[in-house]
Amino acid sequence: MLGHRLKTVLRRAANAIGYDIVGFDGNSTRARLARTLDRLDIGTVLDVGANRGDYGWFLRELGYRGEIVSFEPLPDAFHQLSKRAAGDGKWKAVPIGLGDQDQELAIHVAANSQSSSFLPMLEAHEIAAPESRYQGTVRARIRRLDHVFRDYCQAGRPVFLKIDTQGFERKVLEGAAGILDAVPLVQLECSLVQLYEGGDVIEDLVGWVRTLGYDPIDLQPAFFHKDEGRLMQIDMLFERRA
Repeated sequence: MLGHRLKTVLRRAANAIGYDIVGFDGNSTRARLARTLDRLDIGTVLDVGANRGDYGWFLRELGYRGEIVSFEPLPDAFHQLSKRAAGDGKWKAVPIGLGDQDQELAIHVAANSQSSSFLPMLEAHEIAAPESRYQGTVRARIRRLDHVFRDYCQAGRPVFLKIDTQGFERKVLEGAAGILDAVPLVQLECSLVQLYEGGDVIEDLVGWVRTLGYDPIDLQPAFFHKDEGRLMQIDMLFERRA
């Protein structure tokens, strides 16, 4: 009884400053991902759209000790990413974006940085998250993943391709067509409503990824409407069929 009261007091205190306390769950999203990385013997994670490096940090907290290669074309975000990766001998930061062509493109820079995209933002996104509105553009170097893959990945080492590119996910995968046999695991940001002009919604993206030989195996809520609480985006995990 005393333990329950103590947990209640601690949880209320954490809630008051915007945090929560949850018990350890061996079947949580984190635990499931850790088991999947281990089961597939993932040796390299390609973190596409790394921004400031939060996902790389998350992987290390998860216990992943393999190679991480984080791609981020925004100069300010890359500066912070590279500082985060600097103390980790198995974490490399690369200042480029990935797409379906080797080219240079303008990227729209969002006020919150994470919502920056090569695609125009739609009103639905701006209403759901006003802090995501664009405030300028920068030029970015883009490469096809299958043109640079061998620069960062060793032959025979299974790769996890995580893509968080705000509507540009299909372009990244199209540019990876030549190396998908080496990628047993892919994570994509999937939108339940269209948030970027030319971006996919979840039904179209999942259906197309199935044609590439992958099936969805897990998901995690990612972005909610600021006022209405409606789910707008999820991160979905796909595994390559045998």
